[in-house]
Amino acid sequence: MPRLVATAFAGLALLFAGCDNNTTTPTSPSTGSLQVTTARSTLRAGETTQLVVTTSAGTPVTGVAWTSSDTSVLSVSATGLATAGRAGRVTISAGSSSGSGSIAMRVVHDYQGTWTGGISRPQITCSATATASFCVPGAATSGTVTLTIVQIGDQLTGTLIDSAEPSAPVPLVGSVQTDEAATLSGRLDTPTTSPTRRVEVAALRATPDVAIGSLSGSYQLLVDRAPAGGALLADYRAQAQFRDLRR
Repeated sequence: MPRLVATAFAGLALLFAGCDNNTTTPTSPSTGSLQVTTARSTLRAGETTQLVVTTSAGTPVTGVAWTSSDTSVLSVSATGLATAGRAGRVTISAGSSSGSGSIAMRVVHDYQGTWTGGISRPQITCSATATASFCVPGAATSGTVTLTIVQIGDQLTGTLIDSAEPSAPVPLVGSVQTDEAATLSGRLDTPTTSPTRRVEVAALRATPDVAIGSLSGSYQLLVDRAPAGGALLADYRAQAQFRDLRR
């Protein structure tokens, strides 16, 4: 798609609409005559959590036999230590002479780490005073991105640095969706007390290629700047696409 450079920003709300809504996975209730509990019922691949079994009165149960509906997703040791494998959903069951119980659990893809790679900008809208190098007619619109993610279960935080704004690490918050895609967004004001620049990352969506350990996806980069003593004005808007980010 050719680059679009314009002096006005009419219609940008439509261009950048359609963000994904983040979701969270609540703790799953235990079912059966025994109560099966854990600190977190959603894990990222590779994480572990301890399962505990009690009676309805809260008395600990020993001599438990554990089973998993899919050990490739989540396996459980004889001591109740659950280890996450691949992304998916399972039911973990516990049985003893006191009765039985089960708990539903989820494993999500492992996004944690620092991912880097190239990006393309198929769509760009610039103001008349935009300072970005790709706003010059005929300039290259490619770049690089560094995406750092910290993950607890299906909850994500992190930062993104786009080579168009190398001094602006944008803080991000998001989650792993039901289709295993990661969605994040965030904004950085510099400085926060009297901003001369605002850099926003919107509608970031990344999907994994588990076989080769890479990420592909897209996001929107929205940048506002203020002249000395002036108010923030729209500088440029860019749609960025990435393939095969590696950590």
